[in-house]
Amino acid sequence: MKTVIRIFWIALLTVCIGIVLIKLNYNHAIETPNSDNPENITIQIEQGQPVESVINMLVQKGLLQKKWTHYFKLYLKLNDLSKNIQAGTYEIPGNLTIKEIVATIQQATGLDTWVTIPEGLRKDEIAEIIYNSLSKAGNKVFSREEFFSLSTDATFIQSLGFEYEIYDLEGYLFPDKYALSKENTTKEVIEKMVVNFQKKTENISYDDIIIASMVEREGYTSQDRPVIADIIKRRLAEGWLLQIDATLLYPTKDWKHVITKADKEDDNPYNTYKNPGLPPTPICNPGLQAIDATLNPKPNKYYFYIHDNNGNAHYAENITEHNRNIQKYLK
Repeated sequence: MKTVIRIFWIALLTVCIGIVLIKLNYNHAIETPNSDNPENITIQIEQGQPVESVINMLVQKGLLQKKWTHYFKLYLKLNDLSKNIQAGTYEIPGNLTIKEIVATIQQATGLDTWVTIPEGLRKDEIAEIIYNSLSKAGNKVFSREEFFSLSTDATFIQSLGFEYEIYDLEGYLFPDKYALSKENTTKEVIEKMVVNFQKKTENISYDDIIIASMVEREGYTSQDRPVIADIIKRRLAEGWLLQIDATLLYPTKDWKHVITKADKEDDNPYNTYKNPGLPPTPICNPGLQAIDATLNPKPNKYYFYIHDNNGNAHYAENITEHNRNIQKYLK
């Protein structure tokens, strides 16, 4: 009898573990972008086209990984969405998730274009990307100039429901994929981005957003960002000049600008080689990884770092080691 009971519990445990693994795999499949390619791919769904045929077309076009076709079908079935697929011509980026693809092909009108905003861009760069995408889709109400103006409009910013007072939306325009329509106004686009930021982050101070923006531009990998976040925070706490190169590039509006001695001596509020403390605003709009690194920095003893010509970080505990790294990796 004991053997039967033991077999029963082992079998039950095995089934439970199997269910959990299937659920985890399912969640991963429907929430993960099918590729890193943000370029639009055109597909045509015909009236009455079978779901199986639509799925095969998505695979052939590179919009859906073949290994995830059963998850695609399961997502449709669990949410009873097969009947909602609409005939029409769609421009779909290659980096959508299953959930996003399904949301797109349910609406032949309305969600006209997906716009991908990469991490680490300034608000003027973001405005340019959105304008170029929406103008191609026939949107005539989005304005780059209004986007920039609203980003510092105190009355508009106050209406967005921030818990503390800010004067500039730089840093809060969350990098992500956005489904936008021909009718979306500039205000609506900004509101989407800020609401997305508020949903995906919480309890983060303005100072930490500024630091996260520097971590985004200075840290090239997920390993480097928490280390650099700790270095920045300790230099700040101990009264050091931050000496962050990326802050020098913010006023130039050119991330590829070669920093000169004159840049380091220029009298502007973003020059962290001259001015103690943080720059007055974030220098870009950081992604979740940089924000998480800022909130969870990796303790270390370093005070300096450089990147070599291949983008590898080299750290130093003192100025002697730092100068040695400069001679070794940058000369």
